Amino acid sequence: DRPLYLLDGSTILLAHSPQSAAAYPPPRNQHGASHWPVMRVLVAHEVIGGLAAPPCWGPLDGPAAVSEQGLAKDMMGRLPEGCGVLGDRNFGVFSMAYSASQHRRPCLFRLTEARARKLYGGGIAPPVSTDRAICWKPSRDDRRSNPEIPADATVAGRLLALRVCDAQGKKQKLFFFTTFTLPPDQILGLYGYRWNIETDLRSLKREVRLHMLNVHSPDMAAKELVLGVAAYNLTRAAMNQAALALQLDPRRLSYSLAQDTLNAF
Repeated sequence: DRPLYLLDGSTILLAHSPQSAAAYPPPRNQHGASHWPVMRVLVAHEVIGGLAAPPCWGPLDGPAAVSEQGLAKDMMGRLPEGCGVLGDRNFGVFSMAYSASQHRRPCLFRLTEARARKLYGGGIAPPVSTDRAICWKPSRDDRRSNPEIPADATVAGRLLALRVCDAQGKKQKLFFFTTFTLPPDQILGLYGYRWNIETDLRSLKREVRLHMLNVHSPDMAAKELVLGVAAYNLTRAAMNQAALALQLDPRRLSYSLAQDTLNAF
């Protein structure tokens, strides 16, 4: 009954230049620094039609490096009023649940088993079919990493443990925190939409060619990224209109074929 946006992060390579390397330092490991400056990007896509909100970005490495969770907090304020948010385990932390509640956005985040154990209490994992109302409070680590969170902050929601079978028939237990009031089977159905963000990111990187930005300044990198997402949305909007006319699920249409059709037109 409301739009639901998928949150996910990715990285984009930039052509090497002194300006880009200063703004987006190449990542380092034990062998030294990479050649390519790297930008961390956070995207939010509507689950059905795939339209993207304006992205958030920042450096992957260096003193000003940003995390996906930090970018997601900025994204919360960009999303349409009344929409919900959906994220994988990387977003299943207190700071994200608190940010969603502050922006009045119902959320559904997958949890790691370790975090689900803490929320369940007693040091054991929640058993299958758990659907418990909880009041999530920040830990000391949460407060240390997010000093802006008040000491008395809480987020009321539900802790769920559900079992699913993968494509090979292997059973897997999933843990969730949500502020939606839907029954567990519908919660699981909502989480099933999460895979759509993977295909959307593939379209952005491969079809719109945002895997690497061949620019030499941070300003041009920002313009290329924003215009690339705008071009992606143009194709997505045409696909949604075609699907509406044909009474089809827009996800059944091929993004690359739709883009080729628009280019030919």
